[in-house]
Amino acid sequence: MDDRIVQDITINAGLERVWDLVTEPGWWVPTDHEVPVDRTPGHQAVRESAKYGRFPVEVVKLDPRTYAAFRWASQFPGEELAPGRTTLVEFSVEELAEGVRVTVTESGFASLDAPEDVRKQGFSANTEGWQMELGALRTRAEKA
Repeated sequence: MDDRIVQDITINAGLERVWDLVTEPGWWVPTDHEVPVDRTPGHQAVRESAKYGRFPVEVVKLDPRTYAAFRWASQFPGEELAPGRTTLVEFSVEELAEGVRVTVTESGFASLDAPEDVRKQGFSANTEGWQMELGALRTRAEKA
């Protein structure tokens, strides 16, 4: 099965603005309440909504203004992060003449401890989800 989603978008905004948004742990997960931002590797932020459930997101690594990595358990709402339950979400950020390119790579679907149909459904849903979330990121970043 496919294991890796890769998508990118170019945003007409400054690098600092985009970097600040991309490095907020779990920014792509809807939440019903404000979550304090802590970008310390190892820190877990909990994003939660009545519609989608509870999702812890762990900061894995940040390389200033170029790379951010997080772990989350998108296919296991309400569960804590554990081996076999998470995918790795990586953001590469690159300043271009026409703006800032953000590339998201989410990997680890094939090794999830879940039936194949659940893994495939997660891959498909997240593929579509990243298109929407990257569009929303561009909208937020380009707002004055």
